[in-house]
Amino acid sequence: MKIQLEKLMAFAFVSMVVVFLIAYNLNKPRVFILHSYDTDYSWVTDINEGFARVLKNKAYNTRYFYMNTKRNPGVEYKQRTGETVVKMIRDWNPDILIAVDDDAQKFAARHFIDDPKIKIIYTGVNAFPEDYGFDKAKNATGILERLPFEAFKEVFVQILPPNRRKVMHIADSSSTSVFIQHEVEAYDWGPMVLTETILCDTMEDWDRAIDRANREADVLFVTHYHTLKDDKGIVIEPRKVIERMEPRLKIPAIGSWGFYVEDGGMMAVAVSPYEQGEEAARMAVRVIEEKIAPREIPVQTSHLFVIYIREESIRRRNLQVPGLIEAFARATNNYFEEVH
Repeated sequence: MKIQLEKLMAFAFVSMVVVFLIAYNLNKPRVFILHSYDTDYSWVTDINEGFARVLKNKAYNTRYFYMNTKRNPGVEYKQRTGETVVKMIRDWNPDILIAVDDDAQKFAARHFIDDPKIKIIYTGVNAFPEDYGFDKAKNATGILERLPFEAFKEVFVQILPPNRRKVMHIADSSSTSVFIQHEVEAYDWGPMVLTETILCDTMEDWDRAIDRANREADVLFVTHYHTLKDDKGIVIEPRKVIERMEPRLKIPAIGSWGFYVEDGGMMAVAVSPYEQGEEAARMAVRVIEEKIAPREIPVQTSHLFVIYIREESIRRRNLQVPGLIEAFARATNNYFEEVH
């Protein structure tokens, strides 16, 4: 009888603990993080690092979903994936939806505008809030991703001779690149001169653009190259695009994200992915813990940038990088040294 009573008490204790844990987890704030791309893209993993810096000690229930639209750029795929993730979000019913990059806004986040339960924090957005209806939404705020043009221009001026001032911009033809093209062409590049922007659908288009840059430009400005297709319509691995481009390219080239140098490019003045992650996470924390409405948090614009340098490519083009720029890259572990 005593043994049975002890077993009954033990069972009751375990049951109470289980009920407590279930209730605790059910009551934890829910954060759904939706990425447009996938983790094979360093931009994504670095933004996640930014999230982790802010959220790691928070007792939140967090889920991630990756739409993988860089590798699957077709509209039909994006629409189908968007419908799937919208249903997933509705079923889970999070307190916060953090949506990263433009496809996540267009195909999912905008469906939750003025939802009484779900608050939207957007980040990595190249478009404008009004493009997705966020400007009038009561439940949305975020951080816009804008290229650090002043830093680009300063680097161009410092590494090029005074008589070489012509910049050509090249990118794939993705929706993100179209937004960026508008930014690039609206910016006052003086004393540099922007000759043109070329958006490419295929690797063949890209090769022709590189040959043209060799003839007509002094420096190439590279943004995205992740949706280029081969002659069979298959998306080419980004690293292979740069591996093919580097021997063909005779002039210096500077990218706008760190993955350009990671893929083999010469140098990048990169939008900080950590800032995009950290600031979005801080906004989410304010909404959850201070009970503040998203519309009361001002929309931010990116301010920070990071320098990446590949030594071998710099040397091959006989360029001199100012010591301060090199030191910045080394200090942030973004200096890729020549392998002997």
